[in-house]
Amino acid sequence: MRALATALSLGVCGPALSAPAPAVPPPRPSTPAQSAPTAAPDIATLTAQLAHASSRAAAADLEARIEQLRQHPLSPTARLLLRRAQADLADRKPLDAVADLDDALVLQPEVGILWRDRAQARLAARDLDGAVADLGVALHHDGTDAVAWQILSNVEEQRGDWKAAYQAWQQLLTLDPMAADGQRQGERLRLKAFGQPT
Repeated sequence: MRALATALSLGVCGPALSAPAPAVPPPRPSTPAQSAPTAAPDIATLTAQLAHASSRAAAADLEARIEQLRQHPLSPTARLLLRRAQADLADRKPLDAVADLDDALVLQPEVGILWRDRAQARLAARDLDGAVADLGVALHHDGTDAVAWQILSNVEEQRGDWKAAYQAWQQLLTLDPMAADGQRQGERLRLKAFGQPT
């Protein structure tokens, strides 16, 4: 690169009486083999694809890829704490999961999924107000997190606020129309929130 810059500067700043430079043919369009590699899709691109997924299988694949990207910024220590919290939840130890995620959030409070997953642990521990507070932060960081909207709907349902539960579920379906059991659950919440249409 330095040699190229030197050569260019000599061509521009050389003596005026130097021989004219040979004509340079115009650059040829690059062939596919010469094209720069395309960047991996980001969360926004995959989320847009998820909103138009044509099957449950395609949606599930996109959901997994998006989740992987959301976890990408985690440090090794935060990742370990998240895995431990998930194991705690599987073992029905939600308070231990909350403690693990407390520690992870001290390390990386800017990562939305840590707030979302602590909300899930708080929901399991029946700390509904704490779960709502955590989901507020999670959705502030990433309003396109369909999992966070699903958890919020579950929390609001347990709080007995059927309209809020329905609205959160509608947000989920906007992001992920093929969500598992999405339409049936949406209809159930609509009936709870507004009753049978007259």
